[in-house]
Amino acid sequence: PLIFVIPRLTDSLHPGNGGNPAIGSEDLDNTMRLVFYPAVIGWTLIGYWISQLLWRINRLRERLLDEE
Repeated sequence: PLIFVIPRLTDSLHPGNGGNPAIGSEDLDNTMRLVFYPAVIGWTLIGYWISQLLWRINRLRERLLDEE
């Protein structure tokens, strides 16, 4: 029960909570944008690639089980 109560009673360091502003146009300068947005795209592509690998592995397992 305290896990739900205490975070609502105290201020947080998370953006947009407790008077701390959320990410706005002034929060990321141009050098950070050069790193942040490609990193987001990269993580998305890595996640897609890993899901494709898992899908292919499962498909190969099913084929091997069907052959037996």
